[in-house]
Amino acid sequence: MATSEEKIKIASSFLKAAPPGEINDVFNDVRVLVGDDELLEGGILAALEEYNTEELATVEVPGIDGKVIVSKHGQIDADRFLDPKTSQVFSVDHFRQTASEPEAHERDEEIEELRKQIETDAEIYSADRYAEGVSAVYGSKGVITIAIVHNRYSPSNFWNGRWRSVWTLDIATSEIKGTLKCKVHYYEDGNVQLETSKDIEDKLSKNAEHPHKVVSKAFIDLISAAETKYQTALNESYHELAENTFNGLRRALPYTRTKIDWSKILTYRIGAELAAK
Repeated sequence: MATSEEKIKIASSFLKAAPPGEINDVFNDVRVLVGDDELLEGGILAALEEYNTEELATVEVPGIDGKVIVSKHGQIDADRFLDPKTSQVFSVDHFRQTASEPEAHERDEEIEELRKQIETDAEIYSADRYAEGVSAVYGSKGVITIAIVHNRYSPSNFWNGRWRSVWTLDIATSEIKGTLKCKVHYYEDGNVQLETSKDIEDKLSKNAEHPHKVVSKAFIDLISAAETKYQTALNESYHELAENTFNGLRRALPYTRTKIDWSKILTYRIGAELAAK
């Protein structure tokens, strides 16, 4: 018999591995498995907080247009997060993925002009690249961080997917670090999940001495090139998988060592039915 601590540990691992758009379904399932709502809700808050911040959950904040990203890069404390565009901090209910209580927050004025320029260009890029993309640009302690998330949910067709990318620019050194992540769940007549990621390190050709527009354009151009290259590589690998790898797993011939003439299958079936009558 599992202890309460073991149950919470197992439930938390399930929640943190929940496919895109299915966190509520997983929660309902583990709720049945644990069988104790008070124990469950008291023990999985940390797992839900980690899930929401790592998966770049998006919420609607009262008084703010559009969706806002919940990210550790804008985390003030356990349930308070920053929307850098409006410079407001809001509370997040990690169980319901809802936001409330927005209030003003001080900006880092030293890098605000550059952050704002990059934010403008990042919004244009994400809107052009991702049909339902949401971006956020944070600036603090000499570092600019861009977070981009694109969710596509299609439960009626038995699939859900999420693209995430996080990029940081150290203003002093012009060093760039990026992490690209793609997660897809397909569950029609089966259960297949894809989770892939790639880390990138590079250096910007422009530095803080250049105009903000020049630095921002160079940053976004680098992001665009890297994400295009990675997504193209993913497409090519899936094509190779479908065309060659899976075909290599099939038998060239059945056990009879004779190819089946599929055009005659219907004739055989009709003949069998007539014989039965």
